[in-house]
Amino acid sequence: MGVRSVSDTPEERVPAPPELLAQAEICVREFGECFWFRHPEARLQYLDDVGLVIRHMREYGDRKAWLAAQALQQCL
Repeated sequence: MGVRSVSDTPEERVPAPPELLAQAEICVREFGECFWFRHPEARLQYLDDVGLVIRHMREYGDRKAWLAAQALQQCL
């Protein structure tokens, strides 16, 4: 019987508010070039999903995408 570390237990994912998810979905559609890896049927559900949207818009998008990511970040 070993000692369990914190990393052995998956973190509980926090559902994102519907308004935030709607805004993130709009960004994913508008800046599709930032999400080449995304499966077309994938759905955003959690706050960490929104965080991923923000990171990819900042990393792979243009200035307009970066500004949209900034606005989305302020909603978190």
